[in-house]
Amino acid sequence: MINIISSKDNKNLKLIRQLNKKSFRADTGQFIAEGKKIVLEVFEYASDKLCYIVVSDTFSKKEPSVLETASKHCENIYIVPDNIFADLSDTNTPQGILAVLNMSDDVFTPTPCTRHIVVLDGISEPGNMGTVIRTAEALGFDGIYLMKGCTDIYSPKTVRSTMGSLLRMNFRTNCTLQDVEDLKNMGFSIIATTPGGNVCLEDFNVPEKLAVVIGNEAHGICDDLLSLADNRVKITMNGMAESLNAAVAAGIVMHWLKNC
Repeated sequence: MINIISSKDNKNLKLIRQLNKKSFRADTGQFIAEGKKIVLEVFEYASDKLCYIVVSDTFSKKEPSVLETASKHCENIYIVPDNIFADLSDTNTPQGILAVLNMSDDVFTPTPCTRHIVVLDGISEPGNMGTVIRTAEALGFDGIYLMKGCTDIYSPKTVRSTMGSLLRMNFRTNCTLQDVEDLKNMGFSIIATTPGGNVCLEDFNVPEKLAVVIGNEAHGICDDLLSLADNRVKITMNGMAESLNAAVAAGIVMHWLKNC
């Protein structure tokens, strides 16, 4: 059903606005996916998780076909004035469409067929998180372990940065050292990426089953996790730069490990 809402004090809009806060997302188990591309991805890959769709008045007039498609996937569609949509949006230049979804309750558990896992330790920047998720999916990694302290994968910026990969990737969140030890016991080689690594990436003998650890943007991988690593690898850099952006480094390492 399509509903026209003209008041910013509408109770449903108030709830949606609150979803920009991590604590409220955790309490409700819901999150926002904003932007035309990712909402179209939601229709294809996560329509069963849809709660609401909100579109601006301008978007509804410019994109009637999207609105028609939305009505086939969601029972609760709200059309609001542009200024109210802007108030809901987390972006400076809203596209005029967002979806509210229930978070997935699936927990990634490796199987005998699992070969490649990413372990993220302390990734704090939402854009980096989203890019790593997107890259991991693109390169065919089986799943992602997120250690406690990582940024929320359901923050609006992270969701946008994944460009839909969030809906398809497998996650295990709030991981501890025990989870990584369990991977070792399952036969995974734990590979820590660090500038202080003792082997260059191009010289590394890639194991069949691996879990590659990517560390915090400023501080790298924590000491306890480093101590669990079977190998410490580094990216060869010939220029003057001392380090790389976490998402860039992750992309280089994941591509090399998957293609050797």
